Amino acid sequence: MRIEKGFPVGADGRTHPHFTHNPSSLRFSCVNPNLQNIPRGNDSEVQKWVKECFVAPSGSLFWERDFSAIEAVLVGYFAGAPDYIRFAKLGVHAYLASHIAGRPASLDWSDTDLRGYFKALKRDEPVIYDTAKRVVHLSNYMGTPRKMHYEYPETFKTIKSANNLQGLYFDLFPAIKSWHVQLCLSVDAAKRRPRDMGVEDQLTPWSLGVCQVKNPFGYVHRFYNVLDWSKEPVGEDPLTREVKYDWRWHFGEDAKRLASILPQSTAAAIIKKAAKGIWYQHRDPVGESLRLLIHDSIFGESRKEAVEECLEVSRVIMEAPIPELPLDPTWGMGEFLTVGSEAKIGKSWAEMH
Repeated sequence: MRIEKGFPVGADGRTHPHFTHNPSSLRFSCVNPNLQNIPRGNDSEVQKWVKECFVAPSGSLFWERDFSAIEAVLVGYFAGAPDYIRFAKLGVHAYLASHIAGRPASLDWSDTDLRGYFKALKRDEPVIYDTAKRVVHLSNYMGTPRKMHYEYPETFKTIKSANNLQGLYFDLFPAIKSWHVQLCLSVDAAKRRPRDMGVEDQLTPWSLGVCQVKNPFGYVHRFYNVLDWSKEPVGEDPLTREVKYDWRWHFGEDAKRLASILPQSTAAAIIKKAAKGIWYQHRDPVGESLRLLIHDSIFGESRKEAVEECLEVSRVIMEAPIPELPLDPTWGMGEFLTVGSEAKIGKSWAEMH
């Protein structure tokens, strides 16, 4: 091994990162070097410099196919919200942006009209679109207005403005907020709490919920502190004047992790299944072109004459119906969930189109 432009390079002139399953969602992580988290940002020069270091050999091209908004689609699936699934596939960020901009798109528009409108909106209102994108992602995983403000102060100038935007989002898609509550209530094991615990008693670790969730592919994740429970005054007995208490819950330390685990772990299973399908069903030349899995995309390097085959095979496999994710027949969206994808090619990782 030698170091070239800051990367460890083997005798074949390539870097050979090591994949792990360190994230609890069982998403792939990548170390030595980490090629999944190249510096990011709009028109980031640092990102471009790093990616310019990776160039396909003579006669070859890089190809990449990315799942389109897969986690947003899965949030809609687990929330049982067909309208949200539809907009996640068409552009839920742009839909929210249209309302922020005061030019709201309508549920009644056709998919063709919505795609055209969203494309124009994304082009004409890039700042509003980026704001909407952050509202959607943070709100889906229970990010609070305070977190939104402190994490992106240039986007959310005040906590109040973040709260207003998040409120608009939940008004458009109330099923997301309802899903957060129902999921936490179903996973939290409140029945483990002693019935005779008085208001003066100190909560102990044994009185908190200890439970688990399993995604459609069988991945199990255990959670400890999903909800915090406490006895709070709820009124006064009119005859005895004695204060009445009842149990009240608040989201606990694990609530945000719980909200994210199902979409993230299911997305991880879907991309792994797709990569296996490409390798085992189309070993030559598509499977042997595989080079890297980057979050929700599959990245390959192929001879120029085989690139079109790589793009088509990856499209068919990645966009196939997912039997593990059956749909409600009343939604009229088919028997199983599907996720769209987008592809690009290039001679350099920095110049993919």
